[in-house]
Amino acid sequence: MGWLRRKYGLSCDNLIGAEIVTAAGEVLRADAGENADLFWAIRGGGGNFGVVTSFDYRLYPVGPEVFFCYVLSPVDRAVEVLRAAEQFIAAEPSGFAPIAVLGRVPAVPEFPPDAHGQPFVALLGMYPDDPGAGERVLAPLRSIAPPIGDLSGRMAYTQAQSVLDEDYPDGWYYYWKSVNLPQLSDDVIDRLVAAAAAAPCPRSTIDVWFQGGAMARADGTGSAFGNREVPYLIGVEGNSEQRAGADASVAWVRNVIAGLRQYSTGGVYLNFAGFLEEGEDLTREGLASYDRLVEVKTRYDPANIFRFNANIRPRG
Repeated sequence: MGWLRRKYGLSCDNLIGAEIVTAAGEVLRADAGENADLFWAIRGGGGNFGVVTSFDYRLYPVGPEVFFCYVLSPVDRAVEVLRAAEQFIAAEPSGFAPIAVLGRVPAVPEFPPDAHGQPFVALLGMYPDDPGAGERVLAPLRSIAPPIGDLSGRMAYTQAQSVLDEDYPDGWYYYWKSVNLPQLSDDVIDRLVAAAAAAPCPRSTIDVWFQGGAMARADGTGSAFGNREVPYLIGVEGNSEQRAGADASVAWVRNVIAGLRQYSTGGVYLNFAGFLEEGEDLTREGLASYDRLVEVKTRYDPANIFRFNANIRPRG
């Protein structure tokens, strides 16, 4: 999955069945024909309804080798890079969609020393089919602007899935929030560029997820995953190496999200939920048919045993 999907909603759509241990200790099969209400709810509502002990998943052939695009450009070309990415997505029949990242160049040997610490805009993404075709198809994304660094290339699918692992070391402090946007205006892009440059910790980023594709084409009534139709998700990542910088990162993330709210018509992604400090308001905003989810929760977990999550509270 990973770079192949437009957004994580596709992982819900490709789940075709599961066995679940409920709060009452029952082991239930959930799929389109058996306990269909529970099957609908877990695809988006997550662990609110029980413990999944096994699942059936629809897979697709990928690899073993793929082409991965990973190019960093100067941030003063951000509008050009993001507009080119939009045009590319609209014209590309394969359904490929990159993710754009705004941040500061890390001090690693892969990038020239004079670029370390400088703001960048990057495009990253995996082409899921033939790597030779991927190299040709993704060439326009690599030539939008003179790059700070281009780490694109053929690689094993497993390597593509782990290419960003070193950016998220164990033991660091992470606080991520998100907001959906109906448009990516020049004003929004300028705000994102300024916000990324103002991050108190240099490994923090602002990510632009281009949504749509198969996720938006799917029947939105088939799962509880929400906000399928919104074309852009902005993820703001506060990543701090030291505890001393974590509070400043949290404040920065919250301020960025608050500033973007004026452009949003609603919707968040619950995997980027911060500390879930908004409670039920956040959960409602991230899911489809919240009241229906409450009914399913009340049926399968009336005592709210499974509550240490983006919680859906039962009635009563």
